[in-house]
Amino acid sequence: MPFAFLAIPKSDRKYDNDIQFCNFKRKLYHASLAAILHLLKLGMTIPVVQCCPDGHYQRILYDLAAYIADYPEQVLLAGVVSGWCVKCTALASDLDMPAGEHMEMLQEEFKEDSGLLWDNYGIDDEILPFTSEFPQADIHEMLTSDLLHQIIKGSFKDHLVEWVGEYLEMTVGATQAKEIMDDIDQRIAATPPFPGLQRFPHGRHFKQWTGDDSKALMKVYLAAIADYVDDDITHSFAAFLDFCYLVRQSDIDENMLLLISEAFDHFRHYHQIFVTTGVRDDFNLPCQHAMIHYIQHIIEFGVPNGLCLSITESHHITAVKKPWRRSNRYKVLSQMLLTNQQLDKLNALHSDLVQHGIISPTHALLPDPFEVGDEDSGAIDDEHILAQVYQAQK
Repeated sequence: MPFAFLAIPKSDRKYDNDIQFCNFKRKLYHASLAAILHLLKLGMTIPVVQCCPDGHYQRILYDLAAYIADYPEQVLLAGVVSGWCVKCTALASDLDMPAGEHMEMLQEEFKEDSGLLWDNYGIDDEILPFTSEFPQADIHEMLTSDLLHQIIKGSFKDHLVEWVGEYLEMTVGATQAKEIMDDIDQRIAATPPFPGLQRFPHGRHFKQWTGDDSKALMKVYLAAIADYVDDDITHSFAAFLDFCYLVRQSDIDENMLLLISEAFDHFRHYHQIFVTTGVRDDFNLPCQHAMIHYIQHIIEFGVPNGLCLSITESHHITAVKKPWRRSNRYKVLSQMLLTNQQLDKLNALHSDLVQHGIISPTHALLPDPFEVGDEDSGAIDDEHILAQVYQAQK
């Protein structure tokens, strides 16, 4: 539910690259978030008695748990240098190295040496994250994984798929590489109709890719390239897909965490083929580096369960784009706010009427998981009969 609009300062174009003005905009962003959330401070300092899921009452303190954002906004939120990790202090020139966590102690220890913070830790000391004003919040822990932009569109489509094309050009030449890519597109286009598979009549030739298109391509791409690339590339794609599908599961136990770790280790081992063949000089890419933190994030916060930025993007359409289209463009912000208020009241009224049985729900209600059990599954307590079931055939 949208509850605030962030101010966007504007100026003449000559100030677009002005360092002082850029710092002002970033500081205003953090100050705005701190002002919006300041009412939550009380719940972070004074314990409140609440009934917990186990049925027991406990004295608890609230905190800020998660923040969904793409990488450019994560850089702004965490106050780090672009190209560095927002969750650890791994060097931008070697993101695969072991690294420690971001801590406020670093800024306190080296506050007099901004150059050292910038070069050695990727910390922009001009920016103090808004979470520094809250006792129970750490922006580096709050930043969530983003399956869509980090894994599906970032690591898979923008990196691995593009690297295959570059690999073919470097190994067989540009002319033959184009012929192979055309055949790969024909294989993708020849995917037979099947539930859960999307057809690509023209292969990968899209003017604009969506997240759903990238997800659908993941299901058919490995089979299409298997005959044309090195076995290590095939293994790297297979390990990457295993990692992706495992972290998207709704239930993850300790055994599955081991499988996720194993898939990630295999991916890091086999995708070195892109370095040995000259396609890449290194893998210092924040999107791929983020995969390192998935297991720890699952342990601390639970399964991602498909968590990605598309959740907030869909709300952006409802809260911003549609109200803007309904306005007459005069004092548009006040019109958008009024439209959202009216829609919220209508939704609240609709929910209340449905709850009292006055009107029917527009969507079927979800079944109670405690009532929908396995009582009707398995054998029926009745006499056995001999029977056959014939399915429809063409």
